[in-house]
Amino acid sequence: MKKATLIIALLATPVAMVPAMAEDVLKYSTSVAGIPLGKIKFILNENAADYSVRANFSMVPILRMIFHGDASAEAAGINDGGRLRPRQSVFHYADRKSNRSIAINFDEAGVPVAVNANPPLRKRSYTIGVEGAVGAVDPASAVTILMTPRSKPCDLSFDVFDGSKRHRVSLTGQQGAARGSTVTCTGLYERVSGFKSKYMTPERRTWPFSATVKGTNGRWIPLKITANTKFGPASATLR
Repeated sequence: MKKATLIIALLATPVAMVPAMAEDVLKYSTSVAGIPLGKIKFILNENAADYSVRANFSMVPILRMIFHGDASAEAAGINDGGRLRPRQSVFHYADRKSNRSIAINFDEAGVPVAVNANPPLRKRSYTIGVEGAVGAVDPASAVTILMTPRSKPCDLSFDVFDGSKRHRVSLTGQQGAARGSTVTCTGLYERVSGFKSKYMTPERRTWPFSATVKGTNGRWIPLKITANTKFGPASATLR
């Protein structure tokens, strides 16, 4: 998973100088139109200097027999005063036809500099390269950003680069009064670049969603995310 550089750096540092990493393990059940789709597990480690995140999606057995759509992602980087600067990210996906992987490397400023895919990504006229991904994070790091401490839980926007496309995820406002430390936010997913023109029309470019988050130890833990799709309501719920 290309973590050798990070591991070597940690081993070369005196133990007394390495801050303890706080670990969060989050497990979600996903469904579409009330039908179970699979389970997602996130393991996040973070301190004042570094962070890492691992994510695994496991499709329910009956669907795995049809689609074989398990996936995993891993990322590591620098926590620069709450601003995440990824160093490396690897994504794996297995379907019935093949196993695919995409590795994204970043420079010291957290800017994507190279994408290595196996099998190689097909070059399309609309595909963007790393030059169009400046300011975006990888999909795995996006989970950590959702949990970042902030005074307004429903005021957040960031871009995600998956190796060929750029996406934007925003929390745009509060749906109603907070219930203790729990708040439900309105959100918007937006296709930014790297998509066919037919997917960039006004009615297909953006998708609203809602996210219920809970303030815990200064962070915002997603409890439930829901969105309407052409297949019916989709949701991811913390177990």
